[in-house]
Amino acid sequence: MKSTAIIIVNWNGWKDTVECLESFDWPLTDADIYIVDNKSTDDSVKQLENWLGSHSPGYIACTPAQLDIHADAPAPVTLVLNTANQGFAGGNNVILRYLLRSGHYRYAWLLNNDTVVKKDSLQHLQEYLQKNDTFAFAGSVLLDYAYPEQIQCCGVRYYKYLGVSKLYMKDRIWKEVAELPPSLPHPTDYFQIGASLLVDLARLPEIGFMDEAYFMYSEEADWQIRARKMGYCNGLSWKSVIYHKGTVSTKGRKHLFFYHYNRSAIILARKNFGRVAALTASFALTAITMLRTKFRLKESLYGLKGILSGWQAAR
Repeated sequence: MKSTAIIIVNWNGWKDTVECLESFDWPLTDADIYIVDNKSTDDSVKQLENWLGSHSPGYIACTPAQLDIHADAPAPVTLVLNTANQGFAGGNNVILRYLLRSGHYRYAWLLNNDTVVKKDSLQHLQEYLQKNDTFAFAGSVLLDYAYPEQIQCCGVRYYKYLGVSKLYMKDRIWKEVAELPPSLPHPTDYFQIGASLLVDLARLPEIGFMDEAYFMYSEEADWQIRARKMGYCNGLSWKSVIYHKGTVSTKGRKHLFFYHYNRSAIILARKNFGRVAALTASFALTAITMLRTKFRLKESLYGLKGILSGWQAAR
């Protein structure tokens, strides 16, 4: 059996998903791929099946309920046709639950469909977790897809009283720091983001799955906070490098970004840091939204709706 299951969630983004798949070194020798189509409304399923038919003829297409039928002999690629758009957490959880039932894999690699991988990205993540037995998660260095010489982030700091996150080392030039990594924050001070996140499946029975109250954003931070309370850490594999586009899911729909970002930020603050943090974050996010939207009505209103929805979801 292979050591790692790679999970890629697709929603109306088959072109990005295909580009991600094409960046792998085929055939994969130590991983199987699970592509979750989150009930796309475009022709994603058809396009993905066309690509898989010519590049991975042994692929399987099935619904979540049919996954166990193929558990004894997993395919190199499985296209899972979700019955609803369950967001990032829900889409990944469909496969994570199956992986625990099957017991075939040691790791799950959560990988955004808008990424391009280097050939050794997964290997370095695996080696990092193998050397750190108290770690449940390992993240990659994310470089900007459009400006590949620039770092997009090396983890995220979260400011609970503001409800905002800061991308660590954003816009630094990669070649200037690649050979001599700077001092990174302590693992208790920041999080790895889900664009590239290797998970030790042996920890999941205790930690649990991602909270599906988060439809988009902050779910991986909440997951890692929960793990920390149980004594597990997260860390960054400096040698694992991924190119990430970012904000593809809300491209052309900026109002949805403000809605989901604010909503998830309030859920995270209320759930993990209490009502005071959530209240101060609400005021801060209101001001930040107005400034970032330049008071554009639609985007501002959706941002405020997200804050209200976050309070309702966190009850």
